[in-house]
Amino acid sequence: YVSGTLDCGLLYRKGGILQLHGNRNADWAGDAIDRRSTSGFMFHLKSVAILWSSKKQPAVALSSTESEYRAAAVATCEAIWLKRLLKDPQVTVSEAIDVHCDNLNNIQLGKNPIFHARTKHIRVHYHFAQERVLRGEVVVRHLRTDQQVADIFTKSLGLDKLRHFSEMLGLWPLDVPSLRGSEHKEECKRKGRRSKLPLLAETTA
Repeated sequence: YVSGTLDCGLLYRKGGILQLHGNRNADWAGDAIDRRSTSGFMFHLKSVAILWSSKKQPAVALSSTESEYRAAAVATCEAIWLKRLLKDPQVTVSEAIDVHCDNLNNIQLGKNPIFHARTKHIRVHYHFAQERVLRGEVVVRHLRTDQQVADIFTKSLGLDKLRHFSEMLGLWPLDVPSLRGSEHKEECKRKGRRSKLPLLAETTA
């Protein structure tokens, strides 16, 4: 699928409302060899991805809640940093940044300042995310799993979901010279091929 998306990229247009929001997710014990989880997040500005990450967690998580909470801490740090970065070019964003998550238990844990017995094994610095939620700097909102675009950074997906999430990232065929020449580009047009994948966004954006 990578070779089928060499003509795709992220298209940023002028104008419109600059609304910053993000998605985060974790794939608990997804690595079959060392059972470490994978954290993934992305942030949109005007419905086009501007920042994304997929990274294996540094230690084995003992529960799905722990793996999600680690992902929450990383995504929250990036949200705060991105908001401060956008202030330099005087880009105005909302006071609280919406970060979407499909894990209800993790959302409730972030809102509740009580340190539950089932989370005592989670190291204290992961509660950075909880602190920012209580301050009102980040708002964690629930969304359906089939709309969780961060899944594209944490697990293997079927073709339909891959295309759907790629479009949600803002990845589209661009009218730019093809890396494989004009003949290939014309062939793609004739076939009406529209497969997309954000892995090439850094190259073509």
